[in-house]
Amino acid sequence: MKPFARTERIGREIQEVLGSLLVIEVRDPRVQGAVVTRVQVTADMSLARIYVRPLQGDEQGRQELLKGLAACRGFLRREVGRRVRLLRVPALEFHYDEVPDQVARVTDLLSHLPPPADDGSPDGSS
Repeated sequence: MKPFARTERIGREIQEVLGSLLVIEVRDPRVQGAVVTRVQVTADMSLARIYVRPLQGDEQGRQELLKGLAACRGFLRREVGRRVRLLRVPALEFHYDEVPDQVARVTDLLSHLPPPADDGSPDGSS
């Protein structure tokens, strides 16, 4: 078993539990429609970085989402501890997942590049 397999497994379990909690049990309108995109658990399992995105929204919605998650952090941590059954429940740290935004920016930049010149050679060299 590789050294980080356990933290990866626990991260997946935390992601699943949080996803369910946010859809079914959390009633704060600021977190309605939040999606947990990934969870990274530190090697010592003291911290879980939870990356989230709203299904839709702007910068203000992003800030409200993070405020709503901060407000229910204690409830979420307690429920993660109950459902994942850990001796020591990691602290939950919520972050907006910027990866999809970065991918969209790179894709947009690439779409504006001129196509490569075709000189007839298969690898583009002369």
